[in-house]
Amino acid sequence: DVRAWREKGLHDLQTALGVKSVKRIEGYDISNIQGADAVGSMVVFADGIPAKNDYRRFKIRLPQRPNDTAMIREIIARRLAHREWPLPAVMVIDGGKAQLNAALTAAQHIKRIRVVALAKREEELYLPGRTILKLKESSQPLLHLMQAVRNEAHRFALSYHHKRRTKTLFKNAPPRHRKRPIKSRKTKRRR
Repeated sequence: DVRAWREKGLHDLQTALGVKSVKRIEGYDISNIQGADAVGSMVVFADGIPAKNDYRRFKIRLPQRPNDTAMIREIIARRLAHREWPLPAVMVIDGGKAQLNAALTAAQHIKRIRVVALAKREEELYLPGRTILKLKESSQPLLHLMQAVRNEAHRFALSYHHKRRTKTLFKNAPPRHRKRPIKSRKTKRRR
């Protein structure tokens, strides 16, 4: 049963983090090519289900050079500046120790949010205080929940980066190449 699996993953996360509730989980990722057209994404899972109306994207304001930790710090700080957005129980950062520390720096003034980082290679969940939870060795529902949050943040960041990059390439193209591609239109059949 999908619902039971999702609830088990939420319960296991709650237990692993030692929190009362994990109703709102936010996932963060950044996307760029050598710092160019850098963007960040925020996805939201409410009760383990994507809440797409709450997704947000960020155009990175830092100088165009690769600095993942500074970019993470920027998007977390900008997100927390929006007091009208509900606070999450958990923030999941795509990355390892460095990204976790950058996010913790940005979120240090809000103690009730648990910030964790999920590293792809070994599916390790980095918790504050040097604790590492190896998700491949823990419950499968927890692993799948964390992967779903991370992968959705990654997908959302990549789609926004692709959109910005296409816009930049189009803007910088020579005038003769600036014609927009023709979108396929459904033709009406004649009767």
